[in-house]
Amino acid sequence: MHRNRFFTIMRYMHCADNSNADPLDKLWKIRPLMDRIKDKCKENFIPEEQLSYDESMIKYYGKHGCKQFIRGKPIRFGYKMWCLNTVSGYLIDFAMYQGLNPRRNENYEQLYGKATAPLVVILDELPKHVKYLRYNIYFDNLFTGVNLLCHLKSRGYGGTGTMRDNRVPKSCPLLDKKTMKSESRGVYHSILDLDDGILLLRWADNGVVSVASTVHGVLPISAVRRYS
Repeated sequence: MHRNRFFTIMRYMHCADNSNADPLDKLWKIRPLMDRIKDKCKENFIPEEQLSYDESMIKYYGKHGCKQFIRGKPIRFGYKMWCLNTVSGYLIDFAMYQGLNPRRNENYEQLYGKATAPLVVILDELPKHVKYLRYNIYFDNLFTGVNLLCHLKSRGYGGTGTMRDNRVPKSCPLLDKKTMKSESRGVYHSILDLDDGILLLRWADNGVVSVASTVHGVLPISAVRRYS
């Protein structure tokens, strides 16, 4: 389709009432459509035990207030989505990042951080028939924190994720990063917080990696062949 014809058609297509715009919501023009898609995703969700929460970039090079640039990503320009997925790749729910979100939960943001708060909101919005099942949720070091792991455990969910060094509790007697760097690859040190049931693990890889989990332990240990 010719570009001019495409924009002529799009000019007469509306997903929202233009006379009832929300100036605080950058996505108000497509918000009803997004809500409908989110509802359908949750309605058709067939429960799986293992879930993952991460950010996803949707490629876009045009002009829009929600467009992001993230250096080092395979897709550097586009819309950033917070996504909850199953192992098979099914998208359960999502939230588009737009800076100051009018639908944000300020209490969650203070407790868990702006990047992690959407996960807690998504879990709140799960349908009742799947909300109280046992899930193990995995995430990377952008989201992992002791507060989040304790909250997930209180809901009956498991949590596992790599953890940034500045989020490891100072009272935790794990070997420090400098000591671990001098060790050979594969050396690890772990500790279990009996009060909260959180395992903290640090091991020497190409760099020093820290992991926290309320589901997995250290054992069993096995050797793996690295892909070259």
